[in-house]
Amino acid sequence: MKKFTFLVLLMALFSTPAMAATIYTTTINETTIPRVQDVILEIMMGKNFYIDDVDANKVIVGKNFGDGIWVPTTFCKVKFNLLERDGNVKVMVTQTDTVGVVSRQRPIDHLVPFIQEIKNTIDGTPVAHISSEAVNQLPGSGNVREKALGIRLGAKLENGHIVIKDIDSASIAADAGLVAGDRIVEVNGRPSKDFDVNALQSYLANKSAQKSAIFLVYARDGKEHLVTLKE
Repeated sequence: MKKFTFLVLLMALFSTPAMAATIYTTTINETTIPRVQDVILEIMMGKNFYIDDVDANKVIVGKNFGDGIWVPTTFCKVKFNLLERDGNVKVMVTQTDTVGVVSRQRPIDHLVPFIQEIKNTIDGTPVAHISSEAVNQLPGSGNVREKALGIRLGAKLENGHIVIKDIDSASIAADAGLVAGDRIVEVNGRPSKDFDVNALQSYLANKSAQKSAIFLVYARDGKEHLVTLKE
């Protein structure tokens, strides 16, 4: 009976509504990454999250649910990837929940008020005017030739990163500044170690065909960067 209850709870925890958003991105104007990190930590710790990890381009906070006896413990981690560009900071937010050995990216609708509060605190944008930039592109009219994504993948490294073998000129990836030799760390909040090379190539191709924005974290010269790939 206890095993059955655990399975039911596990299914409930990891059932994801088909239309629920799993990524939220916003641009915070006229600020710096350290300033954004400070506000993220202040607000999220005020919501009873703990600090899990902080580095030059990200903040990860966590919260645990369940007693581990009658209700399985869920380890919730919220990741804020940060990219500074032209005096602004782009923020990409994802959440991963882990129960036992099972991890899954979760919808972030419940985090939206916190993200809006962070942006409002830093650049003063009214909360009612803050919405996610992570939306799918509508298909083109057909009058302009649509660009290809233009990424060809190479080897997978021991740390799980996947090397970009080549970038097509005049492609979406080239416009975003990606070059051969860059190492993919995450795609849409999922670590590259979760993919083999062919699976990630297919995933990228499918997202591009759907006109979906792709949020990619890559490493170059020892630093991680976040880029949005969309036409």
